[in-house]
Amino acid sequence: MREKKRWTQEQLAEKAGCDYKYLQLFELGLTPEPSLRNIEKLATALGVPPWVLLCDEPHLVAFHTGLDQKEFTLPVVTKPGRPKKRPVEKPAPIAPTRIRRKRRTKAQMEADKKARSCERA
Repeated sequence: MREKKRWTQEQLAEKAGCDYKYLQLFELGLTPEPSLRNIEKLATALGVPPWVLLCDEPHLVAFHTGLDQKEFTLPVVTKPGRPKKRPVEKPAPIAPTRIRRKRRTKAQMEADKKARSCERA
């Protein structure tokens, strides 16, 4: 619909009051579920009812927008040179913490000293 009006993504984003990077991801289907507010903004800017942007029935959208079904049912093809989506890296495993020895009391140290001296004798 944007291309039928010959608008760039930046122009549509400006008219809708959203970020053009969000619009890029939205058109590629890479955004999480869009909020109703954003759908309403885009629909208002495009001059269509909001349900048109959510509709899964191409023949209904074609009927209400005047677009040919083939125009909006084609798969998105990335252009050469665009970066591919990077896989999410797993965080590094957490290193084990050092276990500290319990401090020994003077009585325990003296008892150990006596036990060692008895062993020597």
